Amino acid sequence: MTAIKIYTATPADLSPPVQSESFCVDLVLASDYRELEAKCAALVAECESKKSALAAILEHCPVNDPDIDKAVAAMIAYENLYCEKAPAADAFRAEMQAQARKEGAHFVANRMLAAWDAGFIDDTAKNAADIARMILTSTEFMADAPEGDFDRSFADGVLEDIAAQLRKGVQS
Repeated sequence: MTAIKIYTATPADLSPPVQSESFCVDLVLASDYRELEAKCAALVAECESKKSALAAILEHCPVNDPDIDKAVAAMIAYENLYCEKAPAADAFRAEMQAQARKEGAHFVANRMLAAWDAGFIDDTAKNAADIARMILTSTEFMADAPEGDFDRSFADGVLEDIAAQLRKGVQS
């Protein structure tokens, strides 16, 4: 999903004019609003489906009934609640994860440039800018990157190699 654009206008510029104590109001396009409404409706429908499934399970397998095997009740609940497809929730979760990853890249670029600006990174302005641009453009490739690209094992390995080289006195 693309980010919803928020527009700002003065109340008098709107037709009909809006009564507001504020000097400006925030607006979204009706098409963006409808898209958000549809996504929310799909999430609500999936949640209602899960609630209905849980109610049906509890109706047939009350958890306080001593004759019902708790493991059987748990397996039924698992199969009905967690194995059921939830495309709207999955899409929402993927959207949030993608946004968080992008914000993480922005954070890293900001921190790196702040460290360079404060003199903690001894390198040229061009190199600092190149590294920051590389970090920021990495967001363009995140959607197609495999999950393994998001753990830190590669970075930790390279840092260990660098530390070993520095201990040996070999600097590159």
